[in-house]
Amino acid sequence: MTIVPSSSVVRHADVVDLETDGEIVAMNMDAGTCFGLNKVGSRIWKLIESPARVADVCAVLVQEYDVDAATCEQQVVEMLEGLKAERLVDECESIAPA
Repeated sequence: MTIVPSSSVVRHADVVDLETDGEIVAMNMDAGTCFGLNKVGSRIWKLIESPARVADVCAVLVQEYDVDAATCEQQVVEMLEGLKAERLVDECESIAPA
């Protein structure tokens, strides 16, 4: 299933992460995957610690960074799809909009 703005996502339960200098490295030891996240990616990672709608994550980022909503949405979905492919993020049951 493809991640869209109305999707709800959360970190995969078996992922271990480490933060250093404001950036996060996330590892799924069972899958043997590791992903380095820059400062914006690390912010997204923190926002999906518990289930969150992609649209709500984007709303936060648009307020915190100099990015328009369409660009933010496209890039966040792309990042989350990559993390999902590496078994670092899961789609979860839909949650109500914030």
